[in-house]
Amino acid sequence: MAGFDKTRAQIPGGGLGLEFGNAYWNGTDWLVRTTAGNLIKARWMDPIQPLQGGPLVYVVTKDDYGLASALVLGGYTDRPRPSTGTVQDVVPAGVATQIVIKGDDAQTYITDRFIGSYAIADQVYLTWDAAKPTIIGKVPAVAIIPPPTQTVPAAAVMPGSTTLVATASDTYWAPGGWGSWAARGEKVYTGNQNGQTVIGAWFYGAPRPELAGKTINRVRFYLPARLPGVGTYNSSVTVYIYAHNSGARPGGDVARIAGPHAVTIPPGFGGAWVDLDPAIFGPPLAAGGGLGIAGGLYVGFVSRLDNPEAGKSILDWSA
Repeated sequence: MAGFDKTRAQIPGGGLGLEFGNAYWNGTDWLVRTTAGNLIKARWMDPIQPLQGGPLVYVVTKDDYGLASALVLGGYTDRPRPSTGTVQDVVPAGVATQIVIKGDDAQTYITDRFIGSYAIADQVYLTWDAAKPTIIGKVPAVAIIPPPTQTVPAAAVMPGSTTLVATASDTYWAPGGWGSWAARGEKVYTGNQNGQTVIGAWFYGAPRPELAGKTINRVRFYLPARLPGVGTYNSSVTVYIYAHNSGARPGGDVARIAGPHAVTIPPGFGGAWVDLDPAIFGPPLAAGGGLGIAGGLYVGFVSRLDNPEAGKSILDWSA
């Protein structure tokens, strides 16, 4: 923030400057990335649901002592968000987990957030959070007042999606424990090197309350970029992904309780989303566990400190 104060020196005391930037999650805090590429702390209007990389507008003020502070007013788009739309498709057919909508702005959107059930050609109301629409009901053709004896239907339960951001990533080996292998810095390794066996793991902290009792329908895991110069870097390698039951680094190796899921990655692998079996990996993650890699040829992956997407998991669920 010290450099930030200097760059805002031209703002008169008590004055305001309106600026544009992008939201950035570093695994611990939401920051603002300025157009110059700097990361700054800020206060946020309540409520705001930021989106990683999403465009923001914020104001900067400087007091009479020369100190600057930023306040995020919200996100912005090039055109207003539509408040209504028409259902174009449901995926899969019959029991929808995703719905395609044509907004009243003639643009097409897709969402997995909806309350109730819908069919093709239904006109619906939309609300927006973090650049994603939620369908909150049908647009009625005629307002109907139910008779006093009519039974009120039970409220529909909306399916959801929970993102698990890695709170730690690390490598374990028996002589040194966690954080002592290679260059440290929360990089993740697996395999055998010079007679030493190493395993890697990502941790997500405490269980998420919204996942209790839910059915996990899909699990996606972001396997980060391969570290150059580690093992047979110029050859493809098979990585074995497991679920473990630790929310943070244990005293020794993690207990791998599900898996493995084998995925082959090419030379120069730059990171990609991997779909894991939700029946196998969903329950351990919902209970507060994490993911890890073990066995196979020696290979390493970048740290969450170098890429906040590294080790992220997304769980799609229903009641």
